[in-house]
Amino acid sequence: MVKINPEKSEVLCTSKGKNYQQKAYTLGEKQINRVDKLKHLGIHKERQKQIPRYLYGLEVQICTKADIYELEKLQRKIFRQFLSLPERTASSALYILLGAEPVETILDRNMLSLFLTISRLDNHIEKKILQWELEIGKDFTESFINRIDKILNKYSLPNPKEILENPPSKYKWKNMLKKAINIYWSNIWKEECLIKTTIKYLTIQENPTENPHNIWKAARNNQNDIRKAEFKSRLITGTYMLQTTKAKFSKNQISGICELCTRAEEDIKHFLLDCESLESVRLKQMNKLLSLTELKGGGDKANYKEEDVLQIIMDCSKLSTTSLSHLKANDLIEIEKQSQNFCHQMHKERTKMQTR
Repeated sequence: MVKINPEKSEVLCTSKGKNYQQKAYTLGEKQINRVDKLKHLGIHKERQKQIPRYLYGLEVQICTKADIYELEKLQRKIFRQFLSLPERTASSALYILLGAEPVETILDRNMLSLFLTISRLDNHIEKKILQWELEIGKDFTESFINRIDKILNKYSLPNPKEILENPPSKYKWKNMLKKAINIYWSNIWKEECLIKTTIKYLTIQENPTENPHNIWKAARNNQNDIRKAEFKSRLITGTYMLQTTKAKFSKNQISGICELCTRAEEDIKHFLLDCESLESVRLKQMNKLLSLTELKGGGDKANYKEEDVLQIIMDCSKLSTTSLSHLKANDLIEIEKQSQNFCHQMHKERTKMQTR
């Protein structure tokens, strides 16, 4: 027998506009909350249960780089399964798409939390031990206070001595640490996006370690939307199998020429913008996408460069697309939804033509 808890259950509202219903749902005498979107239970359980369990107690142990690498390897494997992406996907793309923290940062956060707790224990032996370690810490490179010093320095936070002498409030520290972590990973992931051509169209969003990418924000809780988001994730991470990708992996034993039009190499630009065999589908979907983009941008007719059009299709929130930089978050998500429709229709037509 399955028991349903009304306080933990939610009703997903899928109807919109005239079809929207105000009906209330109850179980027994308790009302069930109505929501417009649901959390990804896999990600929620991973954050709330799995990570705390397999990292339990590690903040007081000395973890080597090899230990952290193995933990992050497991974490990335789980993330790839969430996103239905292959093993060759860039690691930074997994974190950016999900809005997740690497294990390294979770361990750092746990260690700093323990340190802040002890720093507030005036006249306790634990704080006196840290003060003693601080005085002779240079002689013991793996001491707790030295490891804390490295972490604080990594995130450009105040040094251990300042915190021990004047511990910040919990609220102030939480905001300070969150901001520092987001700045740290934003800088690292931006560099990776510049270096790795497979993810050059991917945007680093605000607060990237806790803010999922628009690709997944735009997906509602139904199979069709999830399928579109999965396909868009493969496009944006450069893991969608185009002919140039096949040629690269086969060491040019397979031709990189487009099998549909046979006029040029099939890279991402050719597939989305140039292939003549896909022109009928492209024109129909492109008109919808650019019309919506112009509408959200103020209604004025815009003359986008080819590179800007490609960027709007791949990730419209990219800062280099200056004509869209003023749009609100909800507007960007609406454009992203239409972009996913565009990409998925192009993929369906390409697949259909290849199987003829």
